[in-house]
Amino acid sequence: MLLALAIMVLQGLPADTLLAPGVILLGEEIETPTYVADRSTPESVPIGSYASMTRAPFDLPDSPVHLIESPGNLGFTDAELRHAIDSIESEVYRGGFPGAAVAIGRWSRTVLERGIGTHDRVLGSPAVDPDRTIYDLASLTKVVATTAAVMLLVEDGRMLLDAPVSRYLPHFGGGDKDRVTIRHLLTHTSGLPAWINTSALTEQQSLMKAISAPLRSAPGERVEYSDVGFVVLWAATDAVSAVPLPELLQWRVYGPLEMWSTGFAPGADCERCAPTLDEQGYRGIVHDPTARNLGGVTGNAGLFSTAHDLSRFAAMLANGGELDGVRVFEKSTIDEFTRRQPRTRTRALGWDTPDARGRGAGGLRISQSGFGHTGFTGTSLWIDPERGTWAVLLANRTLLPRGPNRMQAIRRELNDRVASSVDLARDR
Repeated sequence: MLLALAIMVLQGLPADTLLAPGVILLGEEIETPTYVADRSTPESVPIGSYASMTRAPFDLPDSPVHLIESPGNLGFTDAELRHAIDSIESEVYRGGFPGAAVAIGRWSRTVLERGIGTHDRVLGSPAVDPDRTIYDLASLTKVVATTAAVMLLVEDGRMLLDAPVSRYLPHFGGGDKDRVTIRHLLTHTSGLPAWINTSALTEQQSLMKAISAPLRSAPGERVEYSDVGFVVLWAATDAVSAVPLPELLQWRVYGPLEMWSTGFAPGADCERCAPTLDEQGYRGIVHDPTARNLGGVTGNAGLFSTAHDLSRFAAMLANGGELDGVRVFEKSTIDEFTRRQPRTRTRALGWDTPDARGRGAGGLRISQSGFGHTGFTGTSLWIDPERGTWAVLLANRTLLPRGPNRMQAIRRELNDRVASSVDLARDR
């Protein structure tokens, strides 16, 4: 009976489906990654399996699915959304960045996806397309990749938030380091420095420099935003996972959400990538030097994506962890990771939360239960659970800026306008 049920499940899968390890289905756990090359021969496939989509990162379908709702149908006022777009267009014309992609929605629905400007400042440069233009997410990697991976492994029971990091990463330890927990790394309270020079002859040597970095303060004593901490967190999480983290994320997050243009290291031949520096090699190559020393695949930076893909990720979170019938996270997990932690200023687990005085990227109007993150290259993702709204902004403000950096003000303007749009519609 069990074998017959397994055959029924497997015959419902497309060819070339990946059966990933570490997840239990039909009462058994698969131990090694297995492909279903031909649905007619399921007897060669283990019974216990987790099925996920297998399209390679950056392999975009010819016609991406675009389901855009009328803003009015979801409780937005058009005027405020227009003002939000106008502020971004004005920044492009002012010279703050050559182009940007924006996505706005509420719960599981999208009401706006817009490309503004061009990839770079070269004559004839492609226009920004929210479906196709790939941006270097910089520190959005910390939440869309690293924190997401930790969330999966915590749900799976493979990782404990208050376990010492050295349990998963034995090379990280000694002295006060023995007291550093996964929670400390997520909240930037580990005592690790913000940055160190990770230059070395090999990527492994660069990683060991990060792992062996001395603490600047005792664990839990103070908040210091640390790229080093997220490099260590990625290494610890990767050690726990049954498969490399990029594969885990592709199988259980990006693939199921149809985020076809999300992944690490698209490469210098990526024609859809917006460059981040006016130097050869910074189109499709990570801008962050720490991530670059580690081969572009690490926890503090290195992920690339489009506004459309991140709209799928944001909509899933705003909708309680499920989108289009696919559950990625339990709502309780999202609530736990996005709740501000004690004695960490505005920090949640991986995520940031709004500053009460409006000095952060979330703006003044976003609810205090809101959460989000930003990236150095000009990226931003913020979600307001009380209103159910979310906003994605991707730009390459590091490419030949022609004036002062106003990126944080633009982020605040966008998030304030999104909140006002819903509030004004509700008060009518």
